[in-house]
Amino acid sequence: MAHIPGMARKKDPTPKAKPAERALTERLPAHQLWPVDKVVKTSWIAVEREKLNEIASLLWLPEDMDEAAKNARIIKAVDLFESIKPADGMEAMLAVQMVGAHEAAMECLRRAMVPGQTFEGRANNLGHAQKMMSLYARQLAALDKHRGKGEQKVTVKHVHVASGGQAIVGNVEAGTAAEPESAPSARPASLEAPSVPLPSAGPERVRTRGRRK
Repeated sequence: MAHIPGMARKKDPTPKAKPAERALTERLPAHQLWPVDKVVKTSWIAVEREKLNEIASLLWLPEDMDEAAKNARIIKAVDLFESIKPADGMEAMLAVQMVGAHEAAMECLRRAMVPGQTFEGRANNLGHAQKMMSLYARQLAALDKHRGKGEQKVTVKHVHVASGGQAIVGNVEAGTAAEPESAPSARPASLEAPSVPLPSAGPERVRTRGRRK
């Protein structure tokens, strides 16, 4: 109903719920969550401390190591995590796993160098170190692929040569011509035209030699 000047609006007697209260009465899909601060009561300092504990739990900290040395090892692991520069949650999870794989590989290598152990024990530690280093390489490849830096392969199926000696590389379908995938400012690939012009193909002339009478 339109508002007429000079007439006061009637207030709706039904109390409206606040946005937060109205949201709590709705059911979200399985892949979504409510704002965590609306459900879980904790401090953000505790959350940040848990992030550090997640990295610290991946390290081997001997009981006889003093507190300063333990903190130094934790800070070193955090530096490795931050050097990866994760940009989202997926990269953050992968970065933590990469730190864990690196620390496990280094610990296996250290144990392999302990003197007085059997040949089988040293080979076992070196084998585990090799597995961890291979895992780290796969994690690094997955990170590069997620960031769009992975190895890209280009398969040329058809080459269409247009007028002027320019070549268009791509999948060519019947009745259509594929456009080059390079940027507009990039120079398209071209095939060099022959230096000697080729004569146009015309009807073949056949000479017949008649007999003189």
